[in-house]
Amino acid sequence: MKIIRSVLPLTVILIASTSASAQVPDKFTNLQLLPKDISRQDLLNQMRTFSFSLGARCDDCHVAKAPGAVTRDFASDAKDLKKTARAMMRMVEALNRDYISKVEPATSTRVECATCHHGLLKPRTLQAVLNEELEKKGLPSALALYKDLRKKYYGGGQYDFSETSVNQLTESLLATHKAKEAAAFMELNAEVNTLTEWGRSLSATSHQANGETAKAITDFQKIVDANPNDAWAKKQLEQLKSGKN
Repeated sequence: MKIIRSVLPLTVILIASTSASAQVPDKFTNLQLLPKDISRQDLLNQMRTFSFSLGARCDDCHVAKAPGAVTRDFASDAKDLKKTARAMMRMVEALNRDYISKVEPATSTRVECATCHHGLLKPRTLQAVLNEELEKKGLPSALALYKDLRKKYYGGGQYDFSETSVNQLTESLLATHKAKEAAAFMELNAEVNTLTEWGRSLSATSHQANGETAKAITDFQKIVDANPNDAWAKKQLEQLKSGKN
């Protein structure tokens, strides 16, 4: 089933690409960055690269020839996203020419669209997306969004669903005194990832800061069981058990 789910989006893009390629003329107008004499096949290959790198479709950048029409007016600059794409192409060219090419020792590594986008039209980190959701709609919505994004994108590279992302989010939440949110995200983190010592420490600290003493004791006990020499965890555990925290 995982294989089927991963293949379906690819199939949709391939079908869309086949449909779009039938519309592409043999000669082009209004090419501002691509070579004026680029072949039809080379242009199609370039567009497919954009499509897979950004998770984009033809209609994201190209307007319809008429309202509701399937055919595209590829020469038109009516859509702002097409103008943005040109700006991004110039940026990538400048990064490779003015910076990457001058790195010593020389490297064959080059910046590409996929370097930042990873299949997302608007590339953002998971932490940024969840923080925005927290600010706008609150904790339940942010937790639900994480689950939805993980279900939709896990394994695709668009977002980092490892323990690290949620750990970093938790650290930022604790730094802004959002203990309730931090504890909730660490509980979710423990559900979907195997926590390292870093994660277990954050879980314990979050529960402790949120006044959840029993959960904090359980967390700290796990840390001590895994590493009896962890003086910090042992001290926190002793204080919690004695009621001093």
